[in-house]
Amino acid sequence: MRNVLIAILLAAPALGQMPAITPLPTGVPALAPNPSATQFTFVVAGDNRPAHRGDPLTQPMQDIVTKLAANPPAFVMWDGDLVFGKEALQIGGEYTEVIDALKKVPAPVFNAPGNHELVVQTNIPCGTKSEPWNAEVPDYSGAMASIYAKSVGPAYGMFRYGNAAFIVVNTDDVPDVALPSACDYNGMVSQAQLTALQTSIAQLQADTSVTHIFLFMHRPVHSNSHAAITAKGDSAYAQRLKAFRDLLDTKANDKVTFVFASHDHLLYVYPEPKETNGPFHRSVPATKKPTFIVTGGAGAPLEGCGKTPPPSGAYYHYTTVSVDGANVTVTVDPLYGTTPCQAPPIASR
Repeated sequence: MRNVLIAILLAAPALGQMPAITPLPTGVPALAPNPSATQFTFVVAGDNRPAHRGDPLTQPMQDIVTKLAANPPAFVMWDGDLVFGKEALQIGGEYTEVIDALKKVPAPVFNAPGNHELVVQTNIPCGTKSEPWNAEVPDYSGAMASIYAKSVGPAYGMFRYGNAAFIVVNTDDVPDVALPSACDYNGMVSQAQLTALQTSIAQLQADTSVTHIFLFMHRPVHSNSHAAITAKGDSAYAQRLKAFRDLLDTKANDKVTFVFASHDHLLYVYPEPKETNGPFHRSVPATKKPTFIVTGGAGAPLEGCGKTPPPSGAYYHYTTVSVDGANVTVTVDPLYGTTPCQAPPIASR
């Protein structure tokens, strides 16, 4: 009987759609669905975490807060790495510091959690001698997920606003399949979440009140570096990540125009457009695969700044999304210009 009960409990989340997602507890009133709205603006940003544990809030993050406080959108979508994290001892205080800063923004802020929120650092050496790094591994204890739920809210889910639906994906779910090795970990979407995501997209596709479906996550599906959520080989782990990627990287979902992520600390757009800094335009129904936008310029150390030349999108920024009926425009908002790897002003406490 106990085994049957466990099986029912494990299967239950997969039977429904994505649960309701809630914004960060900044004290802002709950977001009303506003179903008649067909013209509105929201902001997407990600990766504001500092370079080192214990560092103050980054200056780019503080400057984004100042800009949004002065000109608030309908709401804000954050694509993770709010904090340095990767360990449970101090992360609660780090959440408090970031949430306190975001209280200045008079609009709800939603977050798609990143690896810094949900995984733990280990001393396992991975990589090559020329590019060493320490592996991050899933927190099977559940401590990081528990602190996130208490401090921030649900790790994945969806909400409706106007003529659109907004889906937040957790790309660092606790694995429900075995990893080939600790060094192979590169994100995770559990079967329960994947099934709920499949169900929700299918339902939203059939819902005539939904014109647009936007997705937000931390690890990107497409990247110009190591950051994409993928795994080599044909293990159960690799197959799971492939199933997740295939769900999004398809022409079948014609209401899905843009998929936002971060993890790479730069601006990257796939397929690569002629105008690399935008604006980017899409309309529904979409006749092509979604446009995948990595917007990871909210304060973390910029990507590829040791390379010659550095990546063209390695500058601090956020993006503004304007919905106008069936049309969507994404505008890039540089904080200090678009010169790659330009240092921001010195952060202050």
